[in-house]
Amino acid sequence: MARELPPRPDLERLRREARTLQRAWVAGDMAAATRVAAVFAEAPAASLPLTKAQTVIARDYGFASWPALVAGVEAWRGAAQSDAQMRAEQWFALAAAEDLRPLGRALAVGKGRKQAARAVMQSQPTRYAAFQQALLRGLGARRDRVRFECAAALDTFGDATTRAPLARLMDDPVPRVRWMTMHALSCHACSETPGGLEPEYRDRIVQAALTDPSVRVRHHAAVGLGLMRDALAAPVLREVLARETDARLRRGATWALAELERPDKAGPGSV
Repeated sequence: MARELPPRPDLERLRREARTLQRAWVAGDMAAATRVAAVFAEAPAASLPLTKAQTVIARDYGFASWPALVAGVEAWRGAAQSDAQMRAEQWFALAAAEDLRPLGRALAVGKGRKQAARAVMQSQPTRYAAFQQALLRGLGARRDRVRFECAAALDTFGDATTRAPLARLMDDPVPRVRWMTMHALSCHACSETPGGLEPEYRDRIVQAALTDPSVRVRHHAAVGLGLMRDALAAPVLREVLARETDARLRRGATWALAELERPDKAGPGSV
């Protein structure tokens, strides 16, 4: 049975897969020999040319040849680009019209598609800045649903210029708005500048993990400390585990503490 291509197929990765098969066959690996024999009735006697290894990879994924596989990947890339451009235009238009509820619904797509559309949008700086400003205005909306969705959008579309207005929602009266705000800020720290979240925002998340009246906010704040990869938060997470009884919160704090204690995850506060 043919394997399915990854959700976002990459030709360079597929080429590396072919080279790996080629090296395994040369090394006498039985699994590699079986894969080659399934495609070529007469396996090469001394070496396996890369073109033949690529043919095996193509057949593994259900394509008749390597050129057919390349064409399939290129067709996917073209479709993905068209999808990203369509979504970028839709989101620009909704933001320009201040249709923030429909915009929140339209933004409910997978992470990969959202990031692809963001790349298209960022190629148009003026429109992208106006889009960000619409989201920032939404943070002050009367309806908490709109505030929540705009905070969620700034997880992906926010940057250092949007953090101060976003951070004000850490005092929002609605718990889900508070925890989404902390999640977005924590994601800024782990994706844009690992461990680099401004101290005043980090300290607010620390305080929320310990004292927020909502157990769900405390849970998301604890997880956010793990996302920030700042080892200075480890004592706080240990305190959370020592005092909390809620099972979900404890799981989140345990995960966050494990993240901070992994050597490859250490942030600037590590020793």
